[in-house]
Amino acid sequence: MSAFLEKLDDVSALSETVGSILGPGEFSADRFCDDFADEHKRYEVFRIVHPRGTFVLKRFNKPERFAAEKAILERFSPDLPVPRVLGFSADSVLMEYIAGDDLKEMTDESVSAAAATLAEIMNAFPLGDYDRAVADKEIAYREKRLDTLKNEPLLYAAYSRLLDRVREMPLALANGDLVPINCIYDGSRVRIIDWEYGGFMPYALDIGRFLAHSGEHAVYPYRMSDAQKTLFCDRIYEALHEKPDRCVFDRDVRLAVFDEWIMIVSWYLKNPDEPKDETFFVYSEKANALAKELLS
Repeated sequence: MSAFLEKLDDVSALSETVGSILGPGEFSADRFCDDFADEHKRYEVFRIVHPRGTFVLKRFNKPERFAAEKAILERFSPDLPVPRVLGFSADSVLMEYIAGDDLKEMTDESVSAAAATLAEIMNAFPLGDYDRAVADKEIAYREKRLDTLKNEPLLYAAYSRLLDRVREMPLALANGDLVPINCIYDGSRVRIIDWEYGGFMPYALDIGRFLAHSGEHAVYPYRMSDAQKTLFCDRIYEALHEKPDRCVFDRDVRLAVFDEWIMIVSWYLKNPDEPKDETFFVYSEKANALAKELLS
C-alpha cells in the first residue's frame, strides 16, 4: 500500500510554523501515513492546504537530521527534480506539495523517469572527490557490519572486497535512502523527496538501494521486474555526463546491491534470538549467490 493521509483535527501545533512562512490564513492539515511490513507508520510530515496553495510541512525530532536535509535542499537549483522549498523554521521545512504516486508498483515508464531524475541530480553534482564526512561515516557503518559476517567466510570475503571499492569509489550527492516510496511520479517526471540522510557518498549506493529491495518475490516491499532493473541501470548510464567504464559501473552497482542485501542478513546475524523467517532466507540466498559472482 502506498502512503495515505489522515485528517489532523487540531492544527494548533503547526500554526506558528505555517504562519511564519506563509503568513496569516486558516489552513487544514493531513498527516502522511504508511502501512509498511504490517506496521502502521505515522510521520511528522503533513499536507497543508492554505489560501496560498497546497504544501508539505516536515518536522524533525533530531536536530542533526534537520541540519542535514536543510544543507542539501539549499544546494539544489530550482530546476532540479526535488521539492521546492518555501522556508525553514527552527525544526521544520515547508515545501511545495508534489501530486503523484510513489513507485511501490513500477512500470517501464516510471522506471525510466526515475532513472532520468537520478541522472539529472548526479549530473548537477558530477562524480568526483567532495567533502568526505558523510562518506566516511557510511564506510564506518559498513566496517562494523563486516564484523557480523566473521562466521560467514564467503560473505565476509565478498564484503571485504566491497569495502575496498567504496573507499575509493567516486562520490556523488546521494539521497541516502533512495527507496521507491521516496520517489513521486506525476506521470511525466519523478521527484525525489526526503533528503535527511543525504550527502556526498560513493555514487553507486543510491542505485543499489533502489534496486535491492525491489522484485517480484513477496518478501520485497516494492515491485520491479529484472527487465525493469536492467532498464533503470541502462537509462542512468546513458544519461550520465561523467561516468566510469560500463563494466566498472555495472560492478559498482552489483556491489551496492550486495551491500543492501548484507544489511538485511547482518541484522539477523546480530540478533540470533530473532527467528529466521522467509525474508532472511531470500536475502541470504541472494547474497551468497552474488558473493560467489563477485569473488570469481
